[in-house]
Amino acid sequence: MRVRLLIWMMCMFAAAGAEVVYSPDMFPLILQDIYEELTEEGREADYEETENSLRQLAENPINLNATTEAELRQLLFLTDEQIDAILLFAYKNPFHNLYELRLINELADYEIRNMLPFVYAGEPADKQEFYWREMWHYARQEADVRFDARNIENNGTDPFYASLKYMFRYKRKVDAGVVAERDPKEPFCSRGKTYGADFYGGWLQVDDVWKMKRMVIGDYRASFGQGLVLNTNMNYGGKAIYLYRRGLREEGLKRKSSTAEYDFFRGTGATIRIGITDVTLLYSARKIDGRAEEGVFASVQKTGYHRTESELEAKRGVWQQVAGTNVTIGLKRLKLGVTATEMLLGDTLRPRQMYYNKNYFQGKRQFAAGLNYDWMIWRLHLFGEIATAQNTEWGLANLTGLRIVPTRGLTLTALYRYYSPHYDNMLSSGFGETTKINDENGIFIGLETTMVKRWKFAAYGDYFRFSGPKYGIKTPSDGFDVYLTAAFSPSDKADMQWKLRAKEKGGMRKYAFRYTVDVRTGGWVVKAGAEANMVREADSVPTFGGVLYGQAEYHWSSVPIVLQGRVEAFYADNYDNRLYVYENDVLNAFSVPMIYGIGGRWYVNFRYRISETVSVYLKAAQTIYSDETVEKQGYAGRTRTEVHSVLRLKW
Repeated sequence: MRVRLLIWMMCMFAAAGAEVVYSPDMFPLILQDIYEELTEEGREADYEETENSLRQLAENPINLNATTEAELRQLLFLTDEQIDAILLFAYKNPFHNLYELRLINELADYEIRNMLPFVYAGEPADKQEFYWREMWHYARQEADVRFDARNIENNGTDPFYASLKYMFRYKRKVDAGVVAERDPKEPFCSRGKTYGADFYGGWLQVDDVWKMKRMVIGDYRASFGQGLVLNTNMNYGGKAIYLYRRGLREEGLKRKSSTAEYDFFRGTGATIRIGITDVTLLYSARKIDGRAEEGVFASVQKTGYHRTESELEAKRGVWQQVAGTNVTIGLKRLKLGVTATEMLLGDTLRPRQMYYNKNYFQGKRQFAAGLNYDWMIWRLHLFGEIATAQNTEWGLANLTGLRIVPTRGLTLTALYRYYSPHYDNMLSSGFGETTKINDENGIFIGLETTMVKRWKFAAYGDYFRFSGPKYGIKTPSDGFDVYLTAAFSPSDKADMQWKLRAKEKGGMRKYAFRYTVDVRTGGWVVKAGAEANMVREADSVPTFGGVLYGQAEYHWSSVPIVLQGRVEAFYADNYDNRLYVYENDVLNAFSVPMIYGIGGRWYVNFRYRISETVSVYLKAAQTIYSDETVEKQGYAGRTRTEVHSVLRLKW
């Protein structure tokens, strides 16, 4: 108790002479931490949407003395145990300043750094009120114009990408905007399907007004429970997420403000709070990409590209209507939710028969329903979801998880999943070895600990089994996935991380290693990384891949300019040895390029905040391949060059 009091007094003394200052130039570092967690073997994630949400949260930060679990779950880098610790601290002794975050043992220095732009210590009763009359005067508005030249050497006469986005935000109450986008080689006019830009979108989201918890109109996403019935969010990430969380982090309805052209709804939805019960209703009607002939189409095109003749014929070719509801009852330690969806297609989905898809959904109509639960007792969390979906036969899916915190700084997790061969829900996305929740049975065991000062360890083991063929695997099979990671922060200016992974699937075994270190001093941020893997299939000769990179970033103190550069060398001559390394990019953009072949890559980022209203973002990058790779892959030349640019107007 005396030690705690002494630390608290030291924090108060420090706070008396200084303020916690957050620089906008720190934002890319925070995004990098989040994106590297979300990126796993090239899994898709809507990084643009994630960045938009975090920037909005930075403009309207969370009051730690008047917050809830749902609000803190928006901070993707916090674990469930850290959120519980913050809420408990605020309940026992309200925060006087942000330095007191150091008193929470579950929070490391770099995690406190990541929290700074999104939180503040205010009065416990400090809540954001909504006033229509002041909305236009105090709202924040932003217009982003993006123009890229991509793959300049190989895209011929049209390597140009363009997008325009306008956003209107009032506190954390109103979020509205429109977006337009055009990818390289997409025509400006085509058969009545394209008028100017290839994609247009818009959204309106209103929170906590009258008795409505949230209302969305236009483009939006939805997720509930563990995603077995409904999950169109794309910031899911991989298995390692379950080492720190109980599953999906952002549940409910949420506006879609990115330029992504798939996995979203277009219509309206609302969540109304009645006592301890949240009732959600949603409806969507939009055309999805699919090439229908005589009332039948074989697949949904999800790339968002409409460049070739076949892609244009599939553009907005099939009507999709979705109606859904969710009822969630939240008690003190128990949360129960029921979700149901009904999807109606304008044409019949009939996949081309392949060895791996005989149990995939086919038809025009699909109903799905499920029950999800989250029960906390003492230091145990029991959570999961059981669902059923209409197919040629009714399918069943079940995900059950248990998290135990036997002592402070140690978390144990166990998950069991069973997805029957006939379960294939077009609106679902969740935990699993494959991206499709279908024909999978497995058990996952993991642990995470921060019991050693300045160290963080995590590990998991996952065993999975498929009762039938899978893509690339023509017979029933099983496999395993083992993951180890360690993070060390010798000071608040340096971080190191090690990752090891061993995986066997379909007779192929892969070992991977990653090491990164970054140091922050003065205006410099220096980072270096190395990644290597080995792949062996049956009795074949093992193949190897690797990448080595160095990165430096400098923040000028006299002018609001940030300059960043990276150089890397890679070797991945075999496709199975391909690598994915996150790169910083311009505003509201992301880059996790697939590294394949032999060669090198460099890029330079430039950010200049000309004034409080105007900012400029530039990126130039080039990949240089060896003659051997050019000949083997049939590339048109040795180099691939791209230039990205964004002009941001904010007022």
